Amino acid sequence: MEGLEKDKAALAWFTAGWDDYVNNLPVLLAVALALAIVSAGSFYILHRWHSFFLTLPYMLLVVTPLTVGANLVYIRTARGAGPRFLDLFSALPVYHRALGVSVLLGLATMGGALLLIVPGLIIYLTYMFSEYAVVDRRTGIKESFLLSARLTDGWKSRLFPVFSLALLISVAVPDVIAVSGSLAKDPSVTLDLKPWTVAAAALKTLVFLPWLNLVMARAYTLLLALPPEAQQPPADA
Repeated sequence: MEGLEKDKAALAWFTAGWDDYVNNLPVLLAVALALAIVSAGSFYILHRWHSFFLTLPYMLLVVTPLTVGANLVYIRTARGAGPRFLDLFSALPVYHRALGVSVLLGLATMGGALLLIVPGLIIYLTYMFSEYAVVDRRTGIKESFLLSARLTDGWKSRLFPVFSLALLISVAVPDVIAVSGSLAKDPSVTLDLKPWTVAAAALKTLVFLPWLNLVMARAYTLLLALPPEAQQPPADA
């Protein structure tokens, strides 16, 4: 696939992802709300016991598998198969693999980012679809990373804007729950219920991040459908 065709395909991800969001709004809102409620549990534990280490088991046992499982909701939506709320729990039957992929992806990205920002970005953009593969294809940990590397080869520069926009929205838009202090020593949780903060957080949680997840799912389904010669060009453009 030539560079111009890739650019057109990448642009189509955004418009198609928005159409997917609008056409499947009830289920997608339910999934987004469920994830927000489950994630809020980790903040409650942090507020109650002021310990990140006590929060970590809840994040690994509850938050992580549901977050990974939500990818199948977005993938089914992108394929036109229709999202199902129960797919939110799709990572539970392969929990150990989903957890392994998620933790390894996070550690590898963090390790690359600590060296320099660019290596961290390259690592994430290379293996970002490993969390999709483990729930969609039921691949093993190694196979999930290998499949992601194959799919993203030649497409990293087109995936980067999606990742950058999601990161910008996640960081720049405020949340109603804020953590202050050191995570390692006596962290505290506060609520910011100013109207504009609540409105901004709602838009981020219920609109923009689900839409960008659907954009990414569109990218995954397209790259998965491409023939091998189109997935692996001579050099990443």
